[in-house]
Amino acid sequence: ARSRAQWDGLERWREKALDARRAWGDGDEPTTTADARARDDGGDARALASRAREIVATACPREKARLSHVAYGLLVRGKIDIADATTRASDMPTRPARPAKPRLVPPKEVPSPKNSPLGAAAHAMHTVTHIELNAIDLAWDTVGRFADLRGALPDQFFVDFAHVADDESRHLLWCLQRLEELGVAYGDVAAHDVLWEGCEATRDDPLARLAVVPCMQEARGLDAGPRLVERLVGHGDARSAAIVARISEEEIAHVAVGATWFRTVCAALGDDDDDARADDVAAATFRAYIQRLAPDALRGPFNHDDRARAGIDPSWYAD
Repeated sequence: ARSRAQWDGLERWREKALDARRAWGDGDEPTTTADARARDDGGDARALASRAREIVATACPREKARLSHVAYGLLVRGKIDIADATTRASDMPTRPARPAKPRLVPPKEVPSPKNSPLGAAAHAMHTVTHIELNAIDLAWDTVGRFADLRGALPDQFFVDFAHVADDESRHLLWCLQRLEELGVAYGDVAAHDVLWEGCEATRDDPLARLAVVPCMQEARGLDAGPRLVERLVGHGDARSAAIVARISEEEIAHVAVGATWFRTVCAALGDDDDDARADDVAAATFRAYIQRLAPDALRGPFNHDDRARAGIDPSWYAD
């Protein structure tokens, strides 16, 4: 049965056709690109988990996005399996491959929008670009890292996170396009590595991974998105604002995927058939993980409306 808090759009998101809107059009809408159709990749039948390893090990952001789209396209068309006998979690890279720039520094050393050499609007889009690049690797690492648990985790788990990775690859291409339009490039300003640090801290525990990445990191994106849209409009950059608004809206599905699977795993580990009590257990378990792994994430401000739409009740994160 559907949890009382599960996003009511989750099944529609799961059933969506492969999304080829991989460029941003002239107006406020993305558009299909001529090369967006996922190919058979030369008859290469490597399983999804093996492709996850390849994608995380790919440094070029555009190639990482392309490979993500191909892999998810082959999966939904039934051309490849989730995993095979060659798939091992230990084969996943300990770190994702990255281009030579940006230089990764502690968060306090990243220039603020006011001090950025890029200007406030371009700096904001650079930040979003960096987040989307990390998001691709976070989703694929979840697929590959926990492929050994296939069976204990149903195939839908891996399909969902491959879908998330494909969404994030599309978002990355929109951001890279917008940076070019603004006359800057990804890497022109330093960035931090906090998102991947959360991935490393949860590499041995799928429930911790669900808590920290989709239910915490991506939920913080829901908090920040509307404020960033307002700032971009205030800077006179309506085009960037439209891109961020669309990304923020689509990220609700990703938080919902995390919340749904977090509840599912909690329920599988427990013995309570009552939805309300099971939700209370999930909320308490989430708070316990976040208090240990990322306590600052329990501080507002919060976008309560979008979090609730995604299936995260305030009992998860607010006193």
